[in-house]
Amino acid sequence: MKKTFLFFIFSCLILPLSFAQNADLKRQITEKALSIESLECDFVQTKQLKVLNNELVSRGKMYYLKDGKLRWEYLEPQPNVFVINGKDDKNRIKAKAASMILDMISGGCVSGGNGFESSVVEKDGFYSVELLPKRKEIKLLFEKITLSFDKKTLLVSKAVLTAKNSDVTTVEFKNLQTGVDIPSDIFKH
Repeated sequence: MKKTFLFFIFSCLILPLSFAQNADLKRQITEKALSIESLECDFVQTKQLKVLNNELVSRGKMYYLKDGKLRWEYLEPQPNVFVINGKDDKNRIKAKAASMILDMISGGCVSGGNGFESSVVEKDGFYSVELLPKRKEIKLLFEKITLSFDKKTLLVSKAVLTAKNSDVTTVEFKNLQTGVDIPSDIFKH
């Protein structure tokens, strides 16, 4: 009996929110994301590859402007920069990757649009949004994407991308600052 009761309590804690709560929270997250004009943060990216027994850890900075500009800068262990400069990019693969990243930042994927089915679960201190790809080209790459949003700020604090081959990439966002002045020349290649 005690085990059944504990299971019931645990189930209540992790079950998805009701349909109305789910829809309202998705709307709030999307509205918050759409209100962000600029964002700057640090990130720690950890890759767990099936073929390796150890984790690959990278650190860097991300800069975002609402007009479709993104700078993803790896600082360590190997410096590298990925820049999306609005509609200027002609590379199709880069444009698809850029679209997906920008959808995550701008909230487009949370509302269930742009090729994802989404569900929300409330946990201690954050909301977890699980995204299941609907589009064939995304399904080929990812099994699912899980985004964690801070309950107070409604900003994404972690993204977990699970690949079809079970490789997992976790990106933790730290020191998030919105409304910061970001010079436009930072988005030049």
